[in-house]
Amino acid sequence: MATILIVDDVAAHRSPLVVLLGRQGHRVIEAANGRKALEAVGLVGPDLIITDVLMPEMNGYELMRRLQLDPATSQIPVLFYTAPYGEREARARALSTGIAHVLTKPADSERVLRIVASVLAKEVATPSDAMPPSRRHQLHLSSDEAPGALSDLRIANAQLRAVINITLQLSAERGADGLLLNMCAAARDLFGATYGTVGIVHRAAETAQQVFCCGVGSEATCPADWLAPGDAVQGILGSVVASGRAMRGDNPGGDPAALGLPASHPRIETYLAAPLASDGHVYGWICLAGNEGRSFTDHDEQLLLALAVQVGHSYELEYEISERKAAEESLRLEHDRAQRYLDAVQVMLVALDTEGRVTLANRYACSTLECPAHEVLGRDWVETFVPERLRPELKALRTKVLAGELSEHVNPVLTASGAERLIEWRNTLIRGRSGDVVGTLSSGTDVTERNRALEAKSAADERAVLAMQYADVGIWDWDVASGGLAWSSILERHHGLATGTFGGTFAHFIAAVHPDDREALQAKIAAAHRSGREFTVEYRVLEGGGAIRWLAGAGRIVHDEAGRAVRGIGITLDVTARHQLEAQYQQAQKMEAVGHLAGGVAHDFNNLLTAILGYCELVLDALPAADPLRADVAEIQNAGNSAAALTAQLLAFSRKQVIEPTVIDLNAVVSDMQPMLARLIREDIAVHVTRSAAPAVLRADLGQVQQVVMNLAVNARDAMPAGGTLSIAVARRDAGTVTLTITDTGTGMPPEVRAHLFEPFFTTKAPGRGTGLGLATVQAIVTQCGGRIEVTTEVGCGTTFEIVFPSVGADELRAPAPAPAVAVPLPTGAQTILVVEDEDGLRELTRRLLARQGYTVLVAADAVEARALVERHPSIDVMLTDVVMPGTSGPELAKQLVALRPALKVIYMSGYAEGTIADRGVLAPGIDFLHKPFNAATLGQKVKDVIDRVPAA
Repeated sequence: MATILIVDDVAAHRSPLVVLLGRQGHRVIEAANGRKALEAVGLVGPDLIITDVLMPEMNGYELMRRLQLDPATSQIPVLFYTAPYGEREARARALSTGIAHVLTKPADSERVLRIVASVLAKEVATPSDAMPPSRRHQLHLSSDEAPGALSDLRIANAQLRAVINITLQLSAERGADGLLLNMCAAARDLFGATYGTVGIVHRAAETAQQVFCCGVGSEATCPADWLAPGDAVQGILGSVVASGRAMRGDNPGGDPAALGLPASHPRIETYLAAPLASDGHVYGWICLAGNEGRSFTDHDEQLLLALAVQVGHSYELEYEISERKAAEESLRLEHDRAQRYLDAVQVMLVALDTEGRVTLANRYACSTLECPAHEVLGRDWVETFVPERLRPELKALRTKVLAGELSEHVNPVLTASGAERLIEWRNTLIRGRSGDVVGTLSSGTDVTERNRALEAKSAADERAVLAMQYADVGIWDWDVASGGLAWSSILERHHGLATGTFGGTFAHFIAAVHPDDREALQAKIAAAHRSGREFTVEYRVLEGGGAIRWLAGAGRIVHDEAGRAVRGIGITLDVTARHQLEAQYQQAQKMEAVGHLAGGVAHDFNNLLTAILGYCELVLDALPAADPLRADVAEIQNAGNSAAALTAQLLAFSRKQVIEPTVIDLNAVVSDMQPMLARLIREDIAVHVTRSAAPAVLRADLGQVQQVVMNLAVNARDAMPAGGTLSIAVARRDAGTVTLTITDTGTGMPPEVRAHLFEPFFTTKAPGRGTGLGLATVQAIVTQCGGRIEVTTEVGCGTTFEIVFPSVGADELRAPAPAPAVAVPLPTGAQTILVVEDEDGLRELTRRLLARQGYTVLVAADAVEARALVERHPSIDVMLTDVVMPGTSGPELAKQLVALRPALKVIYMSGYAEGTIADRGVLAPGIDFLHKPFNAATLGQKVKDVIDRVPAA
């Protein structure tokens, strides 16, 4: 391995080469300048010398010259090691003296090793090989004749050339950050500093904005432990920035605190700092710290100042360019924003120069003129867009406008199609920077549909009034000082006053408010009076007859400069309808709760009625025809049937009645019911029935539709105590709906009765004369069918109920169901039937009724017993199960048992709509259902129908 001498006045520059070459096994020796390098050469005789160019006492060029003069050292190969700014000169010197390579700082490790290996292997010529004896003689003469001052002058010239090279390199730098960081590194290398910082301060405050460091242990940006952006710039750095002058000196011991710097600042034994300034403005500083035992000179200070000034100019240029770009971008954005505004407004904006040529026209103006912008700009406005008959007048008017007469005027303009549009213009002058008039800007409103400005204003006022009336918005204006309060006519109407009758004061307003709301309303207005903030209020007023109207208002109290309330303005809306809707919603919730209660009661009651009616049937069958108890039992049976009808009403009202909809013709329903209605209605009431020419077909439960007709007919009868006419009409409104209209000539209803018409248990009949469920049931049935009810009524003028049903195609209509047959013998059978019912009495009754018809009957009280019976009796043909039972429900039980016995047939029985078998009360397809209460005949017929049905493929 070779002995290599590294020569550099900055230890930090020597260290990377020492470590790199040492790892390769070379013996590495260090020297701080050319003089010490010559001493080391005489002691160790190195195989290679790597030297910096600019160094104190003796630079690299002088070292090279002296080595070449001495035959004992002229054979030693030399490599120059320089910063980028000195590379050009170093290469020129190297070529003139036979040096083949120059290394630049920081050097690439791979390149260093490659060049060092090449030189040591003597792959390049040595200096003596490249230098003739005559040239060596000239070097001797130069050395002998050059005194110390001449050597110092050479060093100074080299440094000056380095400063020029640094300036040229930095001038090509793009970006302030790169400029400052490169300048820091170049200055540190040029002046042999250990450590360097460059900082930029905020222009408005002496705090750090950016800090860059180079040297011992530093990164690209300054460590935040001693100076971070936003910190105050202190010590010698703050003095340089504040004074705009350079500072240099020594600091024995290296304590940064002695120089006013933070204690965490690196050691600094000697320093040189200069301001980064341009034209009297200081942008920041550059500070070099030396810890190599050498002080900075006056010459160093002058060079650093020169470099700092150049960097200051470069930074200022960069700053100005950045500011100009920002200003240009801001101007562009402002121009775009202004253009968008101009294009957004729905008025014509036209700017003219002093010659009358168009310099600006917004989108609305171009649209009105029916011309693109490029055909409008630059044109003479009067000669192009004003009718010929008016051009002299408009030219004279333009002269007056330029002279300062900016009154409004109206004139027509010509469009590209030749049409005229009447425009109302408002003008203003455009002035240049010197204040001279350079043109006009006119905003024009298209008032073609109005002949004069006064008519246009009147039309606008009429539209505003119409808008307020349509929106039902009242306006108020309060003069706080005088107490005067102005109301619009709408606001007077809101308070139940005739137009023009309001008293016109705040006191009159409070008097018009409901007594219970006055105190809270006054307190809220008083709070707004003190704060000046916007406020909202809601209060009631009493109308004639005691009716209440709800009003909601919003307003603001305006204060003067002294903080005194001077005016109040605001609006008021009638929100009575909203409160009514809220009340209706609450009523609907109440009705929903009542419906749930009614459904639950009807469910339990149907079980009881099934037992009562069933056992009545058993008793009647058992009693002889002449037995006097038969009449008593028959009365019990009649009462049970009445209770069953009432329960059906409850279920229909609560929408928990199970229905079996079919396709029916409303014409046929009304025709079939006409004989019954004739018997139901008194003789003093004439019944007129009108049928539609086309089939009025809908999908509904026949019994429910009959119940609707019956309930409305009875109501109509009761509304005509002195006789009258009942009209029933069926019509096909359109392809999608059919209507059933029932009209009476009775007493009619007042509004307060009409408002509660469909509420359950609401009735105007005497106690004991009505349940209050008739119309509630009608509404429930119609809603369940997907229809709606419209009621028209007036006291003394009768009532009309119009029911609108959704229709279906007439081709879906099947043959009408046969009329109920007369009493026939009960159906019989020999199959085995499983009855699952948790009510003991009802379970036993069902068993007896089926047993009388010849069936083998097994009974179970719950799902557990039912499963056990199915497992023991494979001969079970039909299971009759209640829907709602404790534990496992009927549908769930059926699912389990059919999985075991696929041939098992299932009949459900219940008194209300259970979601597992019905959707909103409509029976699910494929479900066999038996309504409670039932009798022996309906029970036997349902069982027989299910047994006889052929299973689907």
